[in-house]
Amino acid sequence: MNPIPRRFLKQFLLLAAASLNALGAAAAVSDDEIRVGLLVDLNSIYAHITGKGSVEAARMAIEEVGGKIDGKPIRLLVEDHQNSPERAASVAHGWLYEQGVDVIADVAGSPVALAVQEVNRARGAVVFYNGVMTTELTGGKCAATGIHWMYDGHAFNTVLGREMTQAGYRRWYFVTVNNAFGVNVEKSLSEIVRASGGDVIGGVRHAMGSEDLFSELREASQAGAQVIALVNAGKDLIRAVRESADLLAVSKGRTVIVAVATALNDVHEIRPQLAQGLHLAHSFYWNMDAESRAWSKRFFERTGAMPSDLQAGVYSSLTHYFKAVKATGSDHGLTVVRKMRELPIRDPIVRNARLREDGRMVHDVFLLRVKAPGEVREPWDYLEIMRSVPGDRAFRAQADGGCPLVSGAASGK
Repeated sequence: MNPIPRRFLKQFLLLAAASLNALGAAAAVSDDEIRVGLLVDLNSIYAHITGKGSVEAARMAIEEVGGKIDGKPIRLLVEDHQNSPERAASVAHGWLYEQGVDVIADVAGSPVALAVQEVNRARGAVVFYNGVMTTELTGGKCAATGIHWMYDGHAFNTVLGREMTQAGYRRWYFVTVNNAFGVNVEKSLSEIVRASGGDVIGGVRHAMGSEDLFSELREASQAGAQVIALVNAGKDLIRAVRESADLLAVSKGRTVIVAVATALNDVHEIRPQLAQGLHLAHSFYWNMDAESRAWSKRFFERTGAMPSDLQAGVYSSLTHYFKAVKATGSDHGLTVVRKMRELPIRDPIVRNARLREDGRMVHDVFLLRVKAPGEVREPWDYLEIMRSVPGDRAFRAQADGGCPLVSGAASGK
């Protein structure tokens, strides 16, 4: 066997060293610290369903790993995105490109999430979206390290639209907030209702933060709707549900209110006497089993409230992230995401879960009903789980999303 010429040997060794250095960089914790950015709504319309509760959920996840991984401390940074895509993009840019933040979580609100997705695209940190209804994050605007963890418009719409329509509620009317979330989700839900044998008889859109929605609700009722679908969230949703209780058709049970983006905290603020009969979909309910109940009681001791599915999702997503960092010894975005797909997802929050290539975390979704006041047996137990829908039946098929990172995905969706 002929020896390798010295000049080629030197080049080979240099290339090998460079490759090993690159591998080492991908397998190390940058800056000897794991930096977590929590981008939340602390004072606006989503503050009661994310806000300080999301901050405590993140702290719980950090504390459960002892505040460090393999000796590398975990540092939590918190900023209020103020429900502004421009502010969210600015904060995210500073965190990602100047402060070395490794993972961002919460990011409630579709316009905010889409803005952060673009800021992070070149940086490639892990970003978890827990309170986002638009499916574009796993569709045409997917990103290699953007992870849609909890809320999802298509899944919630499928559970609500298909199950309610097939149960005989066929005449639907939409009251929709006029933003990216509202337009995207209304389109999706309308298609599902029609595909299930229902009919969309009308709709109206309103500005975010509207002070009065009764005229829109009365219009829906007078049109003969069997279902009034509220495609809004936060304070807009709370106002709409409260005002709908004054509609005779609703109080007599002839018309059902469906909310596509609500949380337990919304029902608590509305109160069961006004929200009773409201149908909704959730990824998590605090009293769904013994494990979720035990975790939620620990959350309650810290916050004085039971967790929303958004807040619980912050804990779940960061817990899985820390497992992947521990398993790889790295906080490199792509490295961590690959490991997150390999590791089983099992915690007190989600059931039958897995992470897909398009960034969608698939899990069971629940159809729920707000109990009448006489059915509530203990504080915060406002909801009844009508049925559990497996994730593969609820979420959009990966091949149908149009994510350019997925081989064989359909385009133009």
